[in-house]
Amino acid sequence: MRENTRERLLEAAKRHFAERGFYGASIAQIAEELGITKQALLYHFKRKEDLYAEVLNGISETLLRYVKMAGYANDDPQQQLEHIVLNLHYSAIDNPQDSRILMRELLDNQARADTARNWYLVPFLDALGTIVKSIPGMGSVDDSRLFCFVYQMLGSIEYFVISRPTLERMYGSDHYERVKDHFPLELQNSIRRFVAAVSSK
Repeated sequence: MRENTRERLLEAAKRHFAERGFYGASIAQIAEELGITKQALLYHFKRKEDLYAEVLNGISETLLRYVKMAGYANDDPQQQLEHIVLNLHYSAIDNPQDSRILMRELLDNQARADTARNWYLVPFLDALGTIVKSIPGMGSVDDSRLFCFVYQMLGSIEYFVISRPTLERMYGSDHYERVKDHFPLELQNSIRRFVAAVSSK
């Protein structure tokens, strides 16, 4: 029962953090949505920071799971990278609030960056970097260039997902759906173009 309450808390917290960011989300509002007291919520998570950290940690674990799945599915690092990126895209489409939380974290964290104790996305970014580095021809490429490539790929996925409401209003839902259908192929093509360009030098 306690575990079920904890899961309900995390799901509600994700919605609030996605809609309002860390600073806009309220422990009292989260508790009210669940029909519990603020004190009952604080029994599970002592501070809003602890609740937020658990949400970020859960997202990070999901991302790392895609890395592990790709490793099980294929030995080729380029195909692993494509597998991960496509899974990230489909997951972001299905769970847009995770993307919103990550984007808000990049914006909101500036005030907390100096005192942050955990950087939950570092293991995932490092794991992606290791895969890219192990692609034939990439071993001698500067790490900063590889990081830029990885960050651009992730950024394009997150940006596309969170901009859905605006794009649909600007161009219509049919147009958005057509673009969404093409997006995975373009992600794959971007990876292949980058690898081909680097390998040819």
